[in-house]
Amino acid sequence: MADPVLGAVRTLRQHLIVAGTINSLCEGLPGAPKVTALKDGWMISGPSGATRQCRTVEELWRAVIERFGGTPQLERLRGRQGAFADDPENSGLPSRVAGIGRTLASTATATSTAP
Repeated sequence: MADPVLGAVRTLRQHLIVAGTINSLCEGLPGAPKVTALKDGWMISGPSGATRQCRTVEELWRAVIERFGGTPQLERLRGRQGAFADDPENSGLPSRVAGIGRTLASTATATSTAP
């Protein structure tokens, strides 16, 4: 499956970078899921043990954001994503991953606070 972030041809190395980026951004947030790289995508597992397989970076971020719902942790995650994406030391794939997450989390936050 083609991924707008990774392209049509993906590697396990890219999947590992995506998983590592998301795990580091979520580290220490209560209820944070754990992302594991797979050959053809990612496995996300929550604190309760529930798992879900994701095939694109966008689908993965949506699953992560869904775990946080409208909690204050989602706002903390947005802040971390923004700081990471804006840091000139971060570039390439990790920065793109954080940027797409930031956009999706902003949309989720706007939706959850809409009347």
